[in-house]
Amino acid sequence: MITKSRHARISDALRLRPVCNLGPMALRTAAGALAISVAWPSATLAQHSPGHSKTAAIAKPAPESVRGPVLDLAEAVVLSRGNQPGVTAFESDAIASEEAARAAETLPDPEITLGVRDFPVTGDNAFSPTADNFTMYTIGVMREQVRRSKREAEASRLRAEAFANRAGATAQGRRIHREVMIAWIDAVEAKAKQHLLGRLISDLRVNHQVMEAGIPTGSSTPALALQMQAEIALARAQEAKARGEEARARASLGRWIGTAARRPLPDTIPALDPPSRALAAVSLDEHPQVLVAEAQEQVSRRQIDVATADRKRDLTWSVMYGWRPDYGDLVSAQVSFPLLINKTGRQNRVVAEATARADAARLRTEDTKRELSGAFETALANYQSADAQLAIINAQAVPSLEASFAAAEARYGAGQGTLDLPLTIVRRYVEVTIQLLEEQADRARAAAELFYLTRDATR
Repeated sequence: MITKSRHARISDALRLRPVCNLGPMALRTAAGALAISVAWPSATLAQHSPGHSKTAAIAKPAPESVRGPVLDLAEAVVLSRGNQPGVTAFESDAIASEEAARAAETLPDPEITLGVRDFPVTGDNAFSPTADNFTMYTIGVMREQVRRSKREAEASRLRAEAFANRAGATAQGRRIHREVMIAWIDAVEAKAKQHLLGRLISDLRVNHQVMEAGIPTGSSTPALALQMQAEIALARAQEAKARGEEARARASLGRWIGTAARRPLPDTIPALDPPSRALAAVSLDEHPQVLVAEAQEQVSRRQIDVATADRKRDLTWSVMYGWRPDYGDLVSAQVSFPLLINKTGRQNRVVAEATARADAARLRTEDTKRELSGAFETALANYQSADAQLAIINAQAVPSLEASFAAAEARYGAGQGTLDLPLTIVRRYVEVTIQLLEEQADRARAAAELFYLTRDATR
């Protein structure tokens, strides 16, 4: 169960800045006997400032398949920490390696040998188990006496594998947090688009009815009514697309948090403060992917120790008791060891192989660091680009569209224009609003990538 204090710490880590919505602004135009209400959609004004961000207003809630409290971003990330088979599998592999390491430290089990020696198959004593004094029935014990240095080298390699698997579990957990954040952002973005388009469709349908009613009086034209009908169809197509995007995002989210992915979502996309370059300089070297690469490099280094230890001889000893029916019993003992007469062509080659693999692992570690550094710069550039676009559109494009609509409205009200221009401006305003939603989502996704690269989102 997640306590309130835990949830508060998570929200503070994510730095969710407050957002506010602009209410819909209905601008009315009239000429003669015709009064047409042109809906001026709510803007997704997302100007970035230290404590202020604006997002699209939501008119009505979309139906949810699961009722319950709103699923915010911090809670979604926390929920993803539990019941992850991929993470648990790494832990199981680590336990397996530790068990294998303990086994590797012990000497091999002795072997029992049973046999018959010098059993006659020809001559006068053929197939007699007792007539020939050379026939002997043996029982013995033997064991390979593996050197302690070899056993310790193999155990160290296996423990390094266990550490690498636990680092892999941490890396997988961090990747899951990123996937959850991105899926949640995608779902909220799609939901906000549906609400915006739903309100637009409702307004367009009212205007379409008014335009059709004005055709007989000459205050409207069939062309305008058909154009409005086409606008409704296009908006409905966009709404259907957004509905599919939300379903896909929730399905992706459901992989990590189960049925909680179907809970209601917030109306707005939060603005996340990106980590600084100073934090990145420290965090990238401690990123789980780097730790995994370094752990795998250590496994390769331990394999060099194993290969080097294998250049030393291991003795194999055996003791055997022989029973001869009707004759005296015998006891035998022997020791054997490999000659290792081809170290240059065999053992040294194995050491060279292990050394080359360790060098390759070291290079992969360095490449991982460069990859993460490049990914940070890319994500930061994406964040700054989206933030800059939001600021420009909000500061320049939106006010210009509002002023343009006001001028077109005044011109139409004075009987000097048609509805074509106001409707064109409204349509463009809606496009800009959707673009602002998308830029907000892009900025949030870039922030999620930056969190993935620099710190655990649940800390």
